[in-house]
Amino acid sequence: MKFLKGLVLVIVVIIAFVVIYGATQPSQMEVKESIEINAPASLVFEEIEDFEAWDDWSAWSKMDPNMVQTYEGEIGTVGYKNSWVSKNQKVGTGSQEIIEIRDNEYMETKMGFNDNAAENLASFTLTENDGKTTVVWYMIGAETPFYSRIINTIFKPMIAESYKRSLIDLKKIVESKTIVLPNPLGLKIVEVEGMSIISIKDSCAVGEVPTRMTKIYTELGIFMAINNIETAGNGLALYYAYSPEKVVFEPAFPIIGEVEGTDRVKVKKGPFGRAIKAIHVGDYEGLSEVRLGIKEYAKKMNVELTNSYWEVYFNQSGEIEKAQSETHIYYSVK
Repeated sequence: MKFLKGLVLVIVVIIAFVVIYGATQPSQMEVKESIEINAPASLVFEEIEDFEAWDDWSAWSKMDPNMVQTYEGEIGTVGYKNSWVSKNQKVGTGSQEIIEIRDNEYMETKMGFNDNAAENLASFTLTENDGKTTVVWYMIGAETPFYSRIINTIFKPMIAESYKRSLIDLKKIVESKTIVLPNPLGLKIVEVEGMSIISIKDSCAVGEVPTRMTKIYTELGIFMAINNIETAGNGLALYYAYSPEKVVFEPAFPIIGEVEGTDRVKVKKGPFGRAIKAIHVGDYEGLSEVRLGIKEYAKKMNVELTNSYWEVYFNQSGEIEKAQSETHIYYSVK
């Protein structure tokens, strides 16, 4: 009899503990985990918005590879839904459905488990900075009565660990993808072989460049004619500084054979090595946009440029319409 009384007392104490402890706990379970992924937000979002892709990185999906899953609606839109049925008690039956979505920024879903009417909410928030994306995965559970809140305390560490492992696998998958950067200018990195050039270095205000360059090319042409120097290609110009107040540039011609220069006309090896190349067809005024595009492309490619660049001119001024002028632009890569 004493044993029974003692057993009843123990049970009462346990129940009292559960009730009292539960009453001190939050009515909703909250879980938040985050990770930084070395990739643009668009690549990360591709994996998150498509529930079928979750099989590759979600720890929840991997708990039962044999679960039966169905999908409804259009990927990446409100109403897109994933339902599952599993014989694994840890997985059970349930569904998740997108209720709010903003491309490459945010996605929120509502989740239900084992025919329970209560809904749980989960969200992904993506923040991109310098080509890297921070992903925050947050879940807030349904309201629970005080006498069952201890269950939240038991399950929270398990769910948090599941989120951590899922985000690590998501990071591996996204970072293994081949990143295709926007490249509307058709830029590419090339290896340039050096050649002998004759040149004259000069400087002037930006508005004076066309006139000054024409005079220098004429002077170089006369020098080549007098000295029987044969050109090896199209005219080019090296640039060392470019601002409205002052442009430091060096018009040049590639040449064949050995040539002796003067104090004014220099003979040297032309630019060579790795460079980002662009081809521009049109008025020279459009070159400024190309230059900006090259710098932006280099930044995304994590490539460091030198302070100099050069242009090769495939049509001499006056030969054709300006809209048909072809210029090749090269920026040296460190």
